[in-house]
Amino acid sequence: MKYLITLFLSTLFCTVLTAEPLYKSKSDFLQKKLYGIEIELDRSVNSNKKRSLNNLSAVGTPDIEASFNSASPWLSGINWGGTTFNGSLSAGKDFFGSSLTDADLVPVQIIFSNTDSTLCQTFRRDLNYASNGVGVFPGTAWDMSDTANPRQLNIGFVEAASMASPNFIWDPGTNIGNREYVFIFLSSYDGTGTTYAGNNINSGASSMDILFAFWPDIATGYTLLETLPATLDIGVFQVKNARVIPDTTENILTWRYDNPTPDHFNIYAGTTNPPPLLTTVSGNIRSYTHSSLTTGIEYFYSIEAATISDSIVANSKQVSGITQMVYSNINLVGYLHEYNKYGDIWGYTDGGTEYALLCVRDLGVSIIDITADPPVEVGFMNPTNPGVDSKDIKIYQNYAILVNESDNIQIFDLTDVTNPVLISTFTPDGGGTHNCIVEGNYLYVVGNHGTGGLEIVDISNPFAPVEIGQFQPFYYHDIDIRNDTIIGTGIYGDGIDIIDVSNKSAPSLISRFNYAGSGSHNAEYSSDGTHVFIGDEIGSSGNHIRAFDISDPLNVSMVSEFIIDTNAVVHNSYIFNDTFLVIGHYTLGIRIWNVADPANPFEVAYYDTFLKDEFSYQGCWSVYPYFASGKIIASDMQSGLFVLEPTFLGSPSCCIGDRGNVNGGPDDGTLSGSIDISDVVFLVAYMFQGGPPYTCEEEADINGTGGGTPIDISDLVALIEFMFGGGAPPAPCP
Repeated sequence: MKYLITLFLSTLFCTVLTAEPLYKSKSDFLQKKLYGIEIELDRSVNSNKKRSLNNLSAVGTPDIEASFNSASPWLSGINWGGTTFNGSLSAGKDFFGSSLTDADLVPVQIIFSNTDSTLCQTFRRDLNYASNGVGVFPGTAWDMSDTANPRQLNIGFVEAASMASPNFIWDPGTNIGNREYVFIFLSSYDGTGTTYAGNNINSGASSMDILFAFWPDIATGYTLLETLPATLDIGVFQVKNARVIPDTTENILTWRYDNPTPDHFNIYAGTTNPPPLLTTVSGNIRSYTHSSLTTGIEYFYSIEAATISDSIVANSKQVSGITQMVYSNINLVGYLHEYNKYGDIWGYTDGGTEYALLCVRDLGVSIIDITADPPVEVGFMNPTNPGVDSKDIKIYQNYAILVNESDNIQIFDLTDVTNPVLISTFTPDGGGTHNCIVEGNYLYVVGNHGTGGLEIVDISNPFAPVEIGQFQPFYYHDIDIRNDTIIGTGIYGDGIDIIDVSNKSAPSLISRFNYAGSGSHNAEYSSDGTHVFIGDEIGSSGNHIRAFDISDPLNVSMVSEFIIDTNAVVHNSYIFNDTFLVIGHYTLGIRIWNVADPANPFEVAYYDTFLKDEFSYQGCWSVYPYFASGKIIASDMQSGLFVLEPTFLGSPSCCIGDRGNVNGGPDDGTLSGSIDISDVVFLVAYMFQGGPPYTCEEEADINGTGGGTPIDISDLVALIEFMFGGGAPPAPCP
């Protein structure tokens, strides 16, 4: 047995001390192997933490889903922030605008053809989108509300003389599609292409019946109409925001429905596609837990809203989920998905109640009570103009500061969170801003669309903010500040600046450093200010986090890199508890690393919010880890709010009777089900790798020989003997 323990320990040390991430790729979700022993990391969620998700009153666009069907994938699209087809297609109101409401949207099929064409109005981008005469679209568009009697629709498209000579033929290329945008109108086909003559689709879209707007592109290596038949099928789903939250043996299906409450919902579920009818639930329900499933299997789901006679009034798009381990050392305790597209997130506490401030990109900011179970939206901050892309939100005292990509900075009074009041605005250079931070009585603004650098605004009187200084070497995408020293990231390869802002009216450059192929998105100081963590979003040398020693700002050096998957892209990150870097990692979800030693970081927890097996600028946008309760909130661009509770910080009530349960609690006072392999991993990391920090050391004094300290190798041996060799249970607690 001792030989086996020695071999086990040596393997374990090699595994943990190399500081590998908890998993390296999407295919490595389910299990890990440690010296031939198949294990699952600690990922229990108490049954009382399974949150039902109730119907709320917020409104939003129906789900829209487009699929291209042809023998070869010759049609693609440019991501402009749309809702489907790689972000290239959305409801018309989301592009230039439309007179249509959500209720007017209908499913559409575009049939591409080299024989059956549509006469349509063209518009010129270089003439501010004025109409420019009748052109030809190689195909037809159909309203598929009644599949037995489809109705042909009008089409329009854009030409741009700066991209290709206008020829009145829709013929996009592979160079961002030559900007030959396509518009599908609700009106019946006129046969002439003249219905929209005289219109300007930029200034007049709000009075036009634009169903869908599409920025097409021809996929690289293919040609227009390369294979026929070909269709682009656009579905509209009033049972919306359907998604699956997986676990090892169950899937939680959630959805939203804003129309009058139906009699019931039909839930289709199964391993075949399309799935069979599984069950029905009350029309008041908005979630269903599909239990007792086989781990590692993909299950398909769809939902129908029905009358008492089972007449179908609306349905959802099809979604799927694979039962799997999607988290480690962190539990999901709340979730809300009420809109279609999300951005940054921040936290606010008032009278002990904790709120998530979640940017809803084209609408404003949702104020969500996360103390409630389940989380509930209680208020909303509406920007002065719609569709301005609300990107970032920060707090100053009881005021929220909202920055928009194409509008003024706006300050709201949150004295009454159910009724936030806009009290002032501030116009940044260029009229729009990407990011900001608040420190003391100052707002630091970057990513503006003028000169692009740093603007400093005095907000000591939130009713009358005043700019007092600027620093403008190049475009900064993000910043962090400590002791009047700012780190500014030049995302377009310009480098990372260290800036002295002690004189607000005249900031000065201390130093600049860079790395090959940089595309630095954000910066975060270490707790002691000696290091900075730089997240790379668009560079050519790996889009991950790099740690730099800046203790000597004139001699900066990189000391480590945080690589989970070389294909993955990182986004925002924040330090909390002085030791951990909490990362919004796009398609890898929330990742938490121990950075007590920045030169030797290691991952301690994760929760994957985005479960598609792909890598792109989707998934987790950002995180906020500073609530007194210890909760961490995160925003997923497609799926909204996630409320999480970390379990790797140790039990809040030490050693009730459970020595050996060292990596999470609270302790249940028993040995049954409370000790597993993750406790061994935790103990090795704590003893030999400097973390994570742990205050309940008597729980880790497994054999009770040290009086709580010191913890030594005998404790680890005792724990392994108990788990795998039939040894004595951990000593009773004092």
